Amino acid sequence: MVAALLAATAAISGCTTRQDVGTPTGSVMVPPENALILPPPGGPAVLNVVERRRTNAIEQDIYLYTSAATPGQNVLRAKFFGPMNARFDQQNTSRYAGIQDNRMMAEARRALPGVPLSLNPYFLQNNYGPFGYAYGQGRADDACIFAWQQIRQQENHRSPLKGYGTIQIRLRYCAAGASEAELLSPVYGYTITGTFGDPAWNPYGAPPPVEAGLGRTGNPIYRKEQAPSETAPVIVTTRQAPPVVRREVRVAPATQQEKPVVSSTAGASIPLPGPDGTAALPQRAAKTVPSVIVPAPACDAQQSGGACP
Repeated sequence: MVAALLAATAAISGCTTRQDVGTPTGSVMVPPENALILPPPGGPAVLNVVERRRTNAIEQDIYLYTSAATPGQNVLRAKFFGPMNARFDQQNTSRYAGIQDNRMMAEARRALPGVPLSLNPYFLQNNYGPFGYAYGQGRADDACIFAWQQIRQQENHRSPLKGYGTIQIRLRYCAAGASEAELLSPVYGYTITGTFGDPAWNPYGAPPPVEAGLGRTGNPIYRKEQAPSETAPVIVTTRQAPPVVRREVRVAPATQQEKPVVSSTAGASIPLPGPDGTAALPQRAAKTVPSVIVPAPACDAQQSGGACP
């Protein structure tokens, strides 16, 4: 009887037990503010974050804003190796691969298929240490890089109890009309915000030592003024004036006109005799006064009784 009751109870409980719907892949979407690495201020902007938790690491694909014509999505991949919770023991283990040029170039070609890439030959580093990258031209006027970095202490400073942990970073980034220096700006400016709660997890190493004279008596520290020679040159941009078009104007020479001869009495009032011999009203004299010739009377010999002169 007791066995029958137990069997019935188990059957009833089995029928009522239900599982919540979930994704079996282990990948979940997290808010952008929960990204383990953040791009520098000014972008590129974070669109969404996909997170995967493994038995030995936590991985994130941080998808960034893309405006380029080259196929693919700009993404910042982060992998943090460290102590995980026991509930992830049954999941897959994240594979660790060291940094080598041929291996990194193979990853770059998979991330940027069809883009001719060249490996950077120079030693560069940001706030977290050295990094490498490959650069190439994408479609249209796109420029693309694939950068990588590993943050990990040297082997002689690592131990299971102190200084263990590794951070691996990959950046696939394309932008239209960008230069190589502009593409490197996110590599120099990103900030790592993720960490593990274990105080022994420290992939960065010990902090640098403090200067010997700092805090000691007899070692004054003065404010350093910037030397005039060290000041950045000031570039003044002047707007160039438009060219002046000069037209040659030809003026015809003025013809020399004859100047009238004005007598000293020009403009004076000269009384002229009237018809009856009386003086008439004064009239305005002309500019030139001609000589008046009065003819002599005709000679009548008979009347004069003599000969005419």
